[in-house]
Amino acid sequence: MFFAKLHPLIVHFPMGLLVSGVLFEIYGRVAKEEGVEAAGKFNVRLGFWCAFPVFAVGFLGMLSLENTAKFQQFLGNHLMAAFGTVLFFLLALLIAHYGKGKFKLGYYLFIVLGLFSVLATGFFGGEMVHRFGVSTPNFID
Repeated sequence: MFFAKLHPLIVHFPMGLLVSGVLFEIYGRVAKEEGVEAAGKFNVRLGFWCAFPVFAVGFLGMLSLENTAKFQQFLGNHLMAAFGTVLFFLLALLIAHYGKGKFKLGYYLFIVLGLFSVLATGFFGGEMVHRFGVSTPNFID
């Protein structure tokens, strides 16, 4: 149960980096502010790499949960959205690295999809914590 309690504590850092990174990057591009766009790129990359330990802790936490029947659909959606988040940002970063300036539309498409995937992941995770009490003192095994 340790990892299930740790996951909600550490997940907000990469989520914040990814959300702010996408918003900064798009705003910087539209407003032609290179500094803001560069900050966005940095946040997206740092958030992507910080997501892996959080993903691992969340997976270990999921394995320690019992009596998941009442929130199984939320857990499945949370896990699917988390995989989607990693996949979308991975594809975006691969395009950015190997595309060498080409495929910019594809890059922006994937970071926007990643943004919505992060938000969906957070929604389903928040529902598990606040509606079902997962990893809180109110959680009944």
